[in-house]
Amino acid sequence: MPDTHECATPPVSKRCAVYTRVSVDGGDKDGFGSTDAQFMACHELITSQLREGWQPIKRLYEDKGESGSHLGRPGLQSLLEDIRLGLVDIVVVHRLDRLTRHLRDLQELVTIFEHHAVALVCVTQSIDTAHSHGRLAINLLTSFAQFERELIGERIRDQRAATRRNGLWHGSAPPLGYVIAHRRLVIDSAQAEIVRDIFRNFVSQPSVTDLVQDLARQGIKTKRWKTKSGQAKGGRLFDKNALYKVLNNRIYLGELFYDNEWHSGEHDAIVSSELWEQAHAVMASRARRTGVRNRTTQDDHFLLKGMLVGTDGHAMTPCLSSPYLGRRYAYYVPQRDISVGAGESGLPRIAAGKLHASVWLYLRSCLRQPDEWFDALSSTLTQHPTFDRRLVAERLQKLEAKLDEFFPVVQKKLFRQLIEQVVVGKDSFTVRVNLKGIFDLMIELLDERYLAQLRERLNAPGEH
Repeated sequence: MPDTHECATPPVSKRCAVYTRVSVDGGDKDGFGSTDAQFMACHELITSQLREGWQPIKRLYEDKGESGSHLGRPGLQSLLEDIRLGLVDIVVVHRLDRLTRHLRDLQELVTIFEHHAVALVCVTQSIDTAHSHGRLAINLLTSFAQFERELIGERIRDQRAATRRNGLWHGSAPPLGYVIAHRRLVIDSAQAEIVRDIFRNFVSQPSVTDLVQDLARQGIKTKRWKTKSGQAKGGRLFDKNALYKVLNNRIYLGELFYDNEWHSGEHDAIVSSELWEQAHAVMASRARRTGVRNRTTQDDHFLLKGMLVGTDGHAMTPCLSSPYLGRRYAYYVPQRDISVGAGESGLPRIAAGKLHASVWLYLRSCLRQPDEWFDALSSTLTQHPTFDRRLVAERLQKLEAKLDEFFPVVQKKLFRQLIEQVVVGKDSFTVRVNLKGIFDLMIELLDERYLAQLRERLNAPGEH
């Protein structure tokens, strides 16, 4: 009888990407730093799983001197790009906070990972999102990490207020015109004269743009200072934002801000109360003349407030025109045009109503034909046996057909729920939808009680 041998099926190869991050790049004089230690620990884990088919990717994904409070990190973005290209099966990190410190950002990353069938594994926290208990653990850990971060922030704010109550300075750098001596603000005579000149010239100059350009010709720049890690900050030419920051800083009156109010400080004032009042009287008169008020504009005019940016990366600012024939017109203006001067951004001023109508048309077309939304959602959801794609599409279409019957407050809520951001170019715009908002809407529409609730909303006497 011939010998028989059973050949074990080799494990499926799983490509593992290691991501490392450190908030402060200290230079690592001895050549071995935090990211190196994280890298070694992650590779030890990968080596222990070679029998399971784990194989390390040669490309390095790391961020040095980058905070975990945002996702706009070069190393992380390179990793996400390779995930979208299908080059990664498992992401390995030393600790979860190396990846992110915010629950919302974590949920966004996990959604991207799930969409591309990528698992997340932590070395020190025994987390593997390939399993349901791993996904639960990751949400619990991030929730506690965010709570701890917010608690630390409250303690720092309390300490800062207590310090300033005693007339001491708490912060990385004093404002232009002051230096720190024995933790107190002391006037720097040369810088103080620059501050006084800014106030005097603001009162006498007919144009803020001319004043900014005059400061640039003289080579006058904002305060130069260094962070605790030695990174240079400031020292830039003044723009309108920096100019108004000086003009509105009551520290120059000898005051300090704590307990949510301005109080008399123990440092000497640079600007007299008479010059301060003159400058702010000019500021108020210009606001009345241009129709721009020092208060928030009406939200009803600006559905995209806080969600609109230009292709230059700067925000588009809501602006109401001066009254003309009894009417005022709402626009979105490029922030760079406001801070530096008209035309600096190369982007157009956009009529708010026209842009809102165009974005509404796009959203309504997606409600009628939601395939684009289905494709963007996690396959874990859309390919689940309980997800009825036809039923969801049908109810989205019914919602679109009834949109015109909704009260404005309901329309506005839906509008902001479905949009993450709108990016404006010279002659076009791009809408980035909010996947969580779309998911929440679909869950609501799948509720059998939805149509009855919808009728109640439409017939409610108090809504407008």
